[in-house]
Amino acid sequence: MPRIHPAIARPVRVGGLIGAVLVGGEGRRMGAGPPKPLRPLAGRPMLAHVIDRLRPQVMDLVLSAHGEAGPWRGFDVPVVLDSLPRDPDGRRPGPLAGVLAALEWMRRHHPAASWLLTVPSDVPLLPADLTVYLAGHMHVPEADVLAVRYRGRTHHAIAIWRVELLDALRTAVSEEGVRSIEVFARRHDFATLDWPRRSSDPFLNVNTVADLARAEAMLR
Repeated sequence: MPRIHPAIARPVRVGGLIGAVLVGGEGRRMGAGPPKPLRPLAGRPMLAHVIDRLRPQVMDLVLSAHGEAGPWRGFDVPVVLDSLPRDPDGRRPGPLAGVLAALEWMRRHHPAASWLLTVPSDVPLLPADLTVYLAGHMHVPEADVLAVRYRGRTHHAIAIWRVELLDALRTAVSEEGVRSIEVFARRHDFATLDWPRRSSDPFLNVNTVADLARAEAMLR
């Protein structure tokens, strides 16, 4: 388990690590209103908080979305769209399709990079030392997928992915219909990094209006 000094405030960048924010969630539990990543939080869209916390920690950053790129163009970050259609019942392909789109973007734009770090767009309190501990753990041992586990809960979408998984991921998503990050990850060398407990949850998922209010209070 990593030991993290409480005084760490400035982000630590990891060379060769590309970041991707997955913005494909529909946010149905938030009720009527704009897409969940665009909900106001402390006077700014929630997505802006995620970008601000992650961008200084990675070599480059991309937003991986579904449908149209328009809503995500105002954040000064490249946008890539997954290529899968919605399910017959209208549901979006899910976050695994977003991981695939981000890995394909990474292969085109950063062919020498080895790892992709994904985070969802509803975790506005990400720690500034996230990447240095995740990337450091990839060396001993070096897993195919390394996810964060906090207080017994595994956050499968907050994970580092080896670029060598691209072909297998494309087959799983496009030909086999796999939609679950966990299902795909456990087909390969999957590991978790237990994050030390802190006074507040740095991986709080904002899924409801109550969660949004909690995040607002924590930011204050």
